[in-house]
Amino acid sequence: MGFQERLREAERLRKHRDFQRAEACYRSLLEEAPQHAEALLGLADTLRGLGRPHQALAMWQTWLELHAPTAPVLTRMGDAFRKTGQRAQALQHYRKALRLAPDHRSALMGLGDLYLRENKPDRALECWERLLALDPSLVSLHAQVGNLHRKRLAFEKAEASFRAVLGLEPENPYGLFGLADVLRGQGRHVEAAPLWDAILAVDPHNPQVLTRAGDCFARLGEAGKATRLFEQALTLGFHKPALLGLVRVAQDQGNHLEALRRCQELLAHSPRDSRALALLESLEAEHHAPPGKA
Repeated sequence: MGFQERLREAERLRKHRDFQRAEACYRSLLEEAPQHAEALLGLADTLRGLGRPHQALAMWQTWLELHAPTAPVLTRMGDAFRKTGQRAQALQHYRKALRLAPDHRSALMGLGDLYLRENKPDRALECWERLLALDPSLVSLHAQVGNLHRKRLAFEKAEASFRAVLGLEPENPYGLFGLADVLRGQGRHVEAAPLWDAILAVDPHNPQVLTRAGDCFARLGEAGKATRLFEQALTLGFHKPALLGLVRVAQDQGNHLEALRRCQELLAHSPRDSRALALLESLEAEHHAPPGKA
């Protein structure tokens, strides 16, 4: 089999993720032609697929010594540096890639991930919003941007991101949860209620979902439904927000003994919880207050 046929076979193996056989093919080719560009890049990508980024970087570096840099190669090097914890090198290579190709999507994605790991959410958002302007069909990226905005309490921007998710995938659980939680943060519980129902239909055993849905229905005056949701969360294990929700429902119904019981249940699991201790003190004072002074 000639050189080009063997190169095509190596490419086929790599594309089918048969990395071990691909590596053997590429190394055989490079023994004959140590500076062959396609074989060097193919071996680098194969080593990346095998989870050996340090060795992949050595191949890309050899390639760069022989050829002018390209955005795809610099981006892959950036990814490898990021995975090996060499963030300064990763940053340098992503920036070089974007200088060569300002709209390179993988470089924008990688640089955004790097900025997020460095706790620079503004810069991460800048990269990802540029990427979404290039390709608005990236569902998971819309959700990630929405989550960043939600954590920063930028509810209007978060809402737009999660609505973009649902515009692409109407039943996407991350979009449903994100939008419901954003509406919750804005006090728009009537709008959030059907979203929580939709989430519960596909994820009925998630304590966080059950508790936040319970909170929504409690605020809408649906005490029975809220109680069922909080109690369902507790069947999955101790969950402080669910117990606090049950305390609040009992208070709203004027059932001070039940509120006390739930508060004591919380303290049995977390005896030094300052919020629970303050709540217990308040409930006991209210329970023992003379009539008309509660």
